[in-house]
Amino acid sequence: MIPKALVEAALFLADRPLSVAELAQKLGLEEHVVLRVLAQLAEELEEPDRGLELGQEGGGYVLRVKAELVELVRPFAPHQDLSEPVLRTLAVIIAKAPVLQSEVVKIRGQRAYEHIRELLLRGFVSAKEEGTTKVLNVTDDLLRYFGVASLAELRSLLSVVDEGKGIG
Repeated sequence: MIPKALVEAALFLADRPLSVAELAQKLGLEEHVVLRVLAQLAEELEEPDRGLELGQEGGGYVLRVKAELVELVRPFAPHQDLSEPVLRTLAVIIAKAPVLQSEVVKIRGQRAYEHIRELLLRGFVSAKEEGTTKVLNVTDDLLRYFGVASLAELRSLLSVVDEGKGIG
């Protein structure tokens, strides 16, 4: 297999930044080869006729749509436009579900009401009235969105992504 094809495919499929060490280890390549390939990819993707760019985030590399094209192509990925604050609120719900809305608001602040409303509209979260608050839970739509079969599997993904940084 061609190293460049392997690295490019891995970055395309990944749902998080991948480090040089991880790419090398999982693809069976030397780190210096991965670094050379990343440099080649970055240079090729800088061409004006390319829609993607190689970015660095959180100690790793990602393929992402060039900033000037994001709004034009957003209709093709309608659920990928959740803001970071909404994603953080979702992470709290995933970690604690079923969870009282009041507890989420206590952790995330008053703006969490707006985030929860957005998550309800997208069908990622369900809410059941309980007294003066609501019990929030994740939906099957959210599990399908993340390609997992259960809340436990989703939580394990969250713990990998979180890497001890905290979700609140």
